Amino acid sequence: MGTFLKYVLLIMGIYFIFKAIVRGIVAYLAGETNAKNLNNHKMRRQQEEMRQRQKKQEGRITIKYQPPKTPKNIGKNLGDYVDFEEIK
Repeated sequence: MGTFLKYVLLIMGIYFIFKAIVRGIVAYLAGETNAKNLNNHKMRRQQEEMRQRQKKQEGRITIKYQPPKTPKNIGKNLGDYVDFEEIK
């Protein structure tokens, strides 16, 4: 029973070491920290630009209203009336 436990612990240790090494290699190759910082910087800059564009001038009024569209066929002949007859 002691040797089985040693093998299980050895396999688990190898697994965790391999997992840590692979995670470090992938992070290095992807440049994860630099990419995240660059993306965050770009997003902040874009948000600031949008705020500047949306900033309204004092005293200026803008109304964004579109009247609801009505169907073109209202008031025209929409069809024939069919009387209902119950069949027993």
